[in-house]
Amino acid sequence: MSKKTSYKQWRGVVAVLVLVGAVSGCAVKLVYNQLDWLIPWYLSDYLDMNGEQDDFFDERLQRYLAWHRKSQLPEYAVLLRGVADDVNDGLNEQEIQRFQSETERLAGVLMQRLAPDVVAVFADASDEQLTQLYDALDKDGERYRKRYMKQSLQQQQESQVEDVIDTIERWTGSLNDEQELLVSQWGTQYQPMGDGIYQAGLKWRAEFKQTLKERAEPEQYSARLTSLLTTPDFGWSDAFQTKMLENKQSLSQLYSALDKTFSKKQRKRIMNTLRDYAEDFEQLAKEDE
Repeated sequence: MSKKTSYKQWRGVVAVLVLVGAVSGCAVKLVYNQLDWLIPWYLSDYLDMNGEQDDFFDERLQRYLAWHRKSQLPEYAVLLRGVADDVNDGLNEQEIQRFQSETERLAGVLMQRLAPDVVAVFADASDEQLTQLYDALDKDGERYRKRYMKQSLQQQQESQVEDVIDTIERWTGSLNDEQELLVSQWGTQYQPMGDGIYQAGLKWRAEFKQTLKERAEPEQYSARLTSLLTTPDFGWSDAFQTKMLENKQSLSQLYSALDKTFSKKQRKRIMNTLRDYAEDFEQLAKEDE
């Protein structure tokens, strides 16, 4: 696979994840934020690998990209064309919820396929390499704590409103006053999740560190790490789970309300953008055959 193909593939996936994170009420986005260092494009930034490990990693990366291009990009294309058709007819809450469920399923497929490679990469990591990794992850957690847990309720809600507006406008163009007001009103219902995300991250990292201590027992290590990687709600408290579901529902209601206000120009732009990405995915899936 050429570097150009890999770049185009990743660029398209990022765009879809932006849409997924917005429409799914942040559930999928949360999982990727917590695990993004495990995605092949980032792992090497966290783990100082030797030459043999580098070769092994690159070989696994190419396999992963080839699998993703052939099996997943066509599914993304089908999904996005379906959403474009729904937008053309006018979105309702049921259609938005179906999209939420489908994107969560696709995210799960990615992690299921990635898990064996992650298990293999860490199986031969040295204690020094893991110490480096743990330090980097802990620093990420501390940066998150400082950024999101010192804000007031109003600041967190205002920040979320800005994020949602920015995301929507990537697909619609500028929102009008009525549309911005709808998002602002939604923001007063948004329940900040910073503390829950931080606490879940602490539990996840603790379990990850404990799991890697079992590398001398391959079967136990593999099963435990695979379970951790493929359990997106690991470390979530009942209260956090409830908050997540309520935010997800309120966001689907927001998108349904916004859909009724879209101008012909905005609706056309959304559909064209979705179909353009779908076409890109279809073409990428056929490359290097």
